[in-house]
Amino acid sequence: MLATKTLTIALGATALASATALALVSAPEPAQDPVPLYPENYRVLLENDRVRVMDFRLRKGGTEVMHSHPRHVTYVLQDFKIRFTFPDGTTRVREAKAGEVLYTEPVTHSPLNVGENDAHGIIVEMKGTAPERGAVDAGAGPEPLTALTFITGLPGKEEELRRELLALAAPTRAEPGSLAYDLYQSTSEPNRFVRFEQWRDAAALEDHKRTPHLRASFQKRKAQGWSTEITLWKPVAGSR
Repeated sequence: MLATKTLTIALGATALASATALALVSAPEPAQDPVPLYPENYRVLLENDRVRVMDFRLRKGGTEVMHSHPRHVTYVLQDFKIRFTFPDGTTRVREAKAGEVLYTEPVTHSPLNVGENDAHGIIVEMKGTAPERGAVDAGAGPEPLTALTFITGLPGKEEELRRELLALAAPTRAEPGSLAYDLYQSTSEPNRFVRFEQWRDAAALEDHKRTPHLRASFQKRKAQGWSTEITLWKPVAGSR
């Protein structure tokens, strides 16, 4: 009887050890930060408690191991075609043109550059919890301020203006007071644009007006003869 009990205990210990080993092998690896893994691909330009801004480059044919990013905005500097592999084994090919602005929710993936050239862009990672678009907490202070900006460029040169306005998207969305930033182009007059912005409050909009990227853009628009008209709006009580 004693021998039988000893054998049972030994078999149980062996099974427990095997199960533990299997669990360790099967457990997913913790999310990795790609910056220390690939310093040649990611150059940190700015980091604080709200954002991390990086110059990103992935050489033609280059790849990276599985890693994670928080929600982020990418401003594309060079056309790219990248195949992403996700933890569940699925893949997705994403193509983008220079000047495009891409928004991505938190993601874990492994990229492979399958395009004809190096991929290059500016990535703005946002830290903290994403606010719901247009969400208003009645007890959280002033209502968000909506700004509609009308920009008119020279006929036939709308592409240059479009690139200039898109270049503002990533740094503007990274500002702490920015809740929304969307750009629209007229379907009948392509040299006319409308920019929809929502700010935490009036002070956040004033801070935005003092940023170097917006000041530089205003100067360029003035030199090019592009007109800009900003209008401010607030919700009508009882309309929601």
